Amino acid sequence: MTPLDPVPSIAPPQRGRPRTAGLRETILRAAQVIFARHDYHEVLMEDVARASGVGKGTLYRYFPGKRELYVAVMFEGIERLRGELQVVVQAADPPLRKIERLVHCTLAHFWDRQFFFSLIHRNEHKPDDPDNREWLRRRSELALIFQKAIEQATAAGYVRTLDSRIATEMLLGMLRGANRYRGPDDTLENMVRAVVDVFLCGVGNADGRRLAKSETKGRISKRS
Repeated sequence: MTPLDPVPSIAPPQRGRPRTAGLRETILRAAQVIFARHDYHEVLMEDVARASGVGKGTLYRYFPGKRELYVAVMFEGIERLRGELQVVVQAADPPLRKIERLVHCTLAHFWDRQFFFSLIHRNEHKPDDPDNREWLRRRSELALIFQKAIEQATAAGYVRTLDSRIATEMLLGMLRGANRYRGPDDTLENMVRAVVDVFLCGVGNADGRRLAKSETKGRISKRS
């Protein structure tokens, strides 16, 4: 699937005048620039129509509203992100460097798109929502890329042997939380370092890790 393939859940209705070849892609490119430069609530459909060189009526034929337009921009952006992550995991870099690059690519992609997670969060409890189904499908593709990188790091002896799927979900959860709740003074590079450090090293110091190990062993022995 190419970055500008139609998203099934938001395809425009097949009625009225036939669509102009390439116009949907033109609208999405213009909308991507506008959404990246302004907060979601600041963007007007009139702005997108003007930047695309079309009338508002034409714009609404392709996208019924701002939410649908934003979701289309986001999903097709995620497809580009998936391609970038595939390049990272297939590179000849050391395994831990791959994990760092995956974290950087993902945080950088969503740095100016915090609204997307709020939008998805509102629909995650709705299994029949078509946007949610599409998000879950694409998210699973991204998760498999991270999982492969973690498995490579495990095979190389840099990560403890554990369920790679659970480790992947923990890392993705950290990325989502870091992006959604970062402060105005946080920088991309600092957030990348924090996420990678906590994921690979944990937050406990040497004493904390020793205590955690002893308590874990004690709980296991009590259950035996």
